Amino acid sequence: MRLICLILGCMALDVWSANQVVWHPKARTFDLRVKDVPLEVFLGMIKAETGWEVKVEPGLQRVVSGKFRDKPAADAIRLMLGRVRFALLPRVEGGTRLLVYAGNTQGATRAVAAVEQAESDDGNPDEALFHLPVKIHYLKSRYVSINADAKITDLRPLFAGANEIWGQGKVRFTPGRPEQLLPADAAAEKEFADLFKPSVPSAFVRLHQSRILHRMIPDFPDRGKVLRVVVLYTMPDAFGAVYMPMKGVVLMPQVKFAGLIDKGGVWKDGSPVFFAQSNILAHELGHALGLPHVSMQGNLMIDGRLREGSGVGPGTKLTEKQIQAARAQAKTGGPRVPGINPQAGD
Repeated sequence: MRLICLILGCMALDVWSANQVVWHPKARTFDLRVKDVPLEVFLGMIKAETGWEVKVEPGLQRVVSGKFRDKPAADAIRLMLGRVRFALLPRVEGGTRLLVYAGNTQGATRAVAAVEQAESDDGNPDEALFHLPVKIHYLKSRYVSINADAKITDLRPLFAGANEIWGQGKVRFTPGRPEQLLPADAAAEKEFADLFKPSVPSAFVRLHQSRILHRMIPDFPDRGKVLRVVVLYTMPDAFGAVYMPMKGVVLMPQVKFAGLIDKGGVWKDGSPVFFAQSNILAHELGHALGLPHVSMQGNLMIDGRLREGSGVGPGTKLTEKQIQAARAQAKTGGPRVPGINPQAGD
């Protein structure tokens, strides 16, 4: 099939600094700014941003261009693909499958690889939007309970959910390419792995887990200047993530916690655990920006012990005072680290 360029809208498209796909998973809408991108590259950008399974019919060729905001998923893809057919289907195991084909769905047999996109600019003309790059690290270990695998969990869709919440504060977190990280202390590494032994009382875990983790996670020389997320496989005590203020690190278990080592415990786009985990990430990023716990129901920063109802994650609302405080910290370009990059008054 010959290459076709699809131009959306009546106005001429500008010369864009970078192609960008922004996914809002809770609203299920896209912001798109794409020019002269081959079909499979565009689909790879969709995969990287959404975490969907994406398959295309071999031999399909098309060049796509478009620029719009807040388009529902099916409408956005229809506009970009033109006459090329597609199907958006739920997956039995959780999440979404996008099939792109010429004849019927059986033709979509080739898995599309994720394509990373520019990290620094999403083309938003609002100069008040703060972009905070985030370095991602996966802990490597000889212990199964610690060893994280970047192939299991795609953090970009999780950040898409967190960014959807933080849009009210005009703060956007941009994850970088995952890097491997070794524990800083071999003795602490073993001590943490030993917490999973059946003979270890839960009270001992709660008392010592934080101390052991602080020894196991490195002190980065640029802490306070760079926000980091460190992923390990799981944790014996049941919380979805934690901000470590002295490290400037959000620590996240790849499986939500040890009691959920099953298919429901691993983040999947579209699953209840995924949406809960994206809210939890947004909550911990709030701590990284200096926000303390509050007691307001429905607030993003509510203390989990005070939350009412059957919801499995924090709320999504922020007060104007919280937004102003978070933006003041974001303006520094790094997280709140006492004594290094503190808030005013610390």
